[in-house]
Amino acid sequence: MTNASAARRAKEKETELIALRRELHRVPEIGGTLPQTKKIVCERLSALGIPFFLDPEDDGVVAEIRGGAGKTIAFRADMDALHMEEETSVPFRSCHAGKMHGCGHDAHTAILLTAAAILQENREKLSGTVRLIFQSGEETGTGAKAMLRRGAPEGVDALCALHVGDLAGENHAAGDLIILPGPVSAGKDKFTITVRGKGTHSAFPEKGVDPILVAARIVSACEEISARELPAGTAAVLSFGSFQAGKDHNTIPETAVLKGSIRVQDEATRDRVGKRLVEIAENIASAFRASAEVDLKKGSRTVMNDPALAAFVARTAAETVGEEKVKTALSSALMGSDDFANYAAIVPSVYYFLHTNNKEKGIVEANHSPRFDLDESVLWEGVAVTVALAEAYLQ
Repeated sequence: MTNASAARRAKEKETELIALRRELHRVPEIGGTLPQTKKIVCERLSALGIPFFLDPEDDGVVAEIRGGAGKTIAFRADMDALHMEEETSVPFRSCHAGKMHGCGHDAHTAILLTAAAILQENREKLSGTVRLIFQSGEETGTGAKAMLRRGAPEGVDALCALHVGDLAGENHAAGDLIILPGPVSAGKDKFTITVRGKGTHSAFPEKGVDPILVAARIVSACEEISARELPAGTAAVLSFGSFQAGKDHNTIPETAVLKGSIRVQDEATRDRVGKRLVEIAENIASAFRASAEVDLKKGSRTVMNDPALAAFVARTAAETVGEEKVKTALSSALMGSDDFANYAAIVPSVYYFLHTNNKEKGIVEANHSPRFDLDESVLWEGVAVTVALAEAYLQ
């Protein structure tokens, strides 16, 4: 099958692709427990005659399309959703309260299943094996580790993953493919800071130690880490996502709890920012007669694209959907994170982006927004490139 043929077959399956994406969008599930999603995936694979294996630890699925003797290329699609109440008005909105496919993983799964259908139809022409990794728990950082424990990437010569949305920035058109060499994400650590003071009546603050005041100073001081302690242009972001303390308007509580994340693109910066976070929290708390306990947990590392494989993916994509749609450089670092980094650390890999926001259609919300949506008219490109990559690589 030529690249042009891959594009044609993907377009032919566009209606089926969009219907499948909507079916998955209705049943978002969280973490490693995805019974409805797994059922849809397994039913599709069974109908296609593609053998698959179930992960005993969670609801991940690994399948293989086997052609002749040769190399093995793998594709990862994450399947999990977010703890989020959907605020879109689409007719296929989430049926599960408090859960939403707000990051596009429904599209990833639908794209890979549709590509699998095309590849299975032409498997006798494949000079090797295509492995399909349907992974749970990307948002929780648990899914890739489970797949590695069961050996999902073993024997794989190249591994690719696609992400939809606007994660590569807003200055792209719907249907653009962003394929970069080197770092394409940030390593992510999460932290919890528990500030302990002394509770008292709000009328007599001098009789206690206010943990809210201390925690607020910690938040403010930590903003200076990137601004004053790292060289200009360093790719590092420290963000607070939760500040919880007290329940009443007239009581100074005993504790305040801060939660947040650190995102960086190199290990030295990661260690430096984490160390300074702990020092700042503990010393500010001590200065105000409180204490601070910092629980810092290392998460996913930076996704590093193999330069040679990235060039191959970019070239194949350009030949499939048009050179004008393929971007191979950006002006700023990408600070999202993905546990695909666990695969990329051991297998030559490429993690690339399909831009699915469309200003003309009013589809402008970022990934992880409760109003996130995507331009379904460009999803076929993800199928076409997946098919073309599999066939071209195995040749």
